[in-house]
Amino acid sequence: MAKKANQKVKLLYLQQILLEETDEKHVLTVQELIERLAELEIPAERKSLYDDMATLQAFGLDIVTTRSRANIYKVVSRLFTPQELLVLSEAVLKSAAVSKNKATRLVEKLSSLGSRYQAQKLQESLAAEKYAADELLCPVELRCSNELVPVVLEYLLDSKVKKSKEDTSVVEGTAVVDQDFYSWLFALGSKVKIVEPANVKKDFMKHCKKVFNQYK
Repeated sequence: MAKKANQKVKLLYLQQILLEETDEKHVLTVQELIERLAELEIPAERKSLYDDMATLQAFGLDIVTTRSRANIYKVVSRLFTPQELLVLSEAVLKSAAVSKNKATRLVEKLSSLGSRYQAQKLQESLAAEKYAADELLCPVELRCSNELVPVVLEYLLDSKVKKSKEDTSVVEGTAVVDQDFYSWLFALGSKVKIVEPANVKKDFMKHCKKVFNQYK
């Protein structure tokens, strides 16, 4: 029964493997595809894979096949070219309308539209252009009301709940600590509090005092 269920999703996994691991410069043989599927507990035979490839091509996936003793496959075109993904990523990172944390998340999503090799090259290109704000990225811990846990998890990078009580939880992750971060915290009011690090807590207090001083 499990094998039959796995066969139903074989085409979906096959498409995912091809999109993630192949491009114009990187290929997979039919044997490598069989091995990848086996890791997912999906049995496959050469003949069935030939039929699957034909189905994916008919569906619109731009697969190029090099026929030989062991057929070789690669996806050669996607929704966006690597250059288009670079242009879009640069625009996101430069946008004043998007916080740096959200911009980083958006770039990660854009990267996933290419193969893993293209995603790596995209990140390297962005780093070379010095758009990344790694020097501002720092680990933080925030205590928040449980109702705001999803909001905090969404905002922080690499976030997770560290510990939880009846009414509040401590969420840890990383954030680009700048004025956008402080403004986001300020907008959440008393329902979110910086736990660590101490220097970020101190800087946020200064930020709050500046705001209050305008109303004296």
